[in-house]
Amino acid sequence: MGTADGGVIGATKIVNNGPDNRRFNLVLLSEGYQQVQLTQFSADAHAFVENLRATVPFNGSMNAINVHRIDVRSTDSGADDPVAAGGTGATARTYFDATFGNGGLRRALVVNNSLVIQTANSLVPAWSMLMVLVNSTIYGGTGGHVAVFSVAPSANDIGLHEMGHTAFHLADEYEYYQGCGIDTANNHHPASEPSEPNVTVNNNRNTIKWGNLIAPTTAVPTMRNPNCANCDSRPSSAPAGTVGAFEGAHYYHCGAYRPEYNCKMRALGQPFCTVCSNVIRLELTRFAGP
Repeated sequence: MGTADGGVIGATKIVNNGPDNRRFNLVLLSEGYQQVQLTQFSADAHAFVENLRATVPFNGSMNAINVHRIDVRSTDSGADDPVAAGGTGATARTYFDATFGNGGLRRALVVNNSLVIQTANSLVPAWSMLMVLVNSTIYGGTGGHVAVFSVAPSANDIGLHEMGHTAFHLADEYEYYQGCGIDTANNHHPASEPSEPNVTVNNNRNTIKWGNLIAPTTAVPTMRNPNCANCDSRPSSAPAGTVGAFEGAHYYHCGAYRPEYNCKMRALGQPFCTVCSNVIRLELTRFAGP
């Protein structure tokens, strides 16, 4: 599976807000789309861009972004779905060798990153971020050097979440690895401070990373998990949008804190929290010039 199972058709600039050398260049690549399905890939890419335009904080920063689409055909539709990770066992001959089940998690969808980067370098050398859309309705995605997401029902939100990882170095804010009620080794976060700007092990309001955003009347910690053997399923004790220190983040039930009760880096369908939004805005400001 790989380059023998498809081919690169070409690149199209679908959002043009200025010269590539002065803009944040998002490149969307197709994977698991057969030749006759590339029209669908064009529609899927357009839908993602429209969702990006409507999402805070990108809605106020789109002038900093160019978007390129790279059409890549595959012999088969979809992606590999290994039985060992809870999948169906289906295999697909695809150009970037997409597969679910990375690290034993079915939702962890990955591709051949080196080949994706090589392909983008040849067609859009000024790329800032690479995103691969995988033509499968199975839920999945990952963020890393390359962001990957499937065209599952919540596809565009998955893409935005993975974009948070890949382009803006944001951490997962959810409090589990495999799932609530499944994990047995994720009760307490290690004492070391995470490098990402939206998670911390520090619950001191005077030194916490986002302390300048916490109101004097907001308790810190804002919520503590009363049962570190599992996720804290209680509703928020603070109004929506409150910045504080909510325990349960970075894959652990306790010992790590997120800035708000909810955020797109914790759950799909949510807005980006204030801390994450500020990180994104600051990065895109570098590309918003003439």
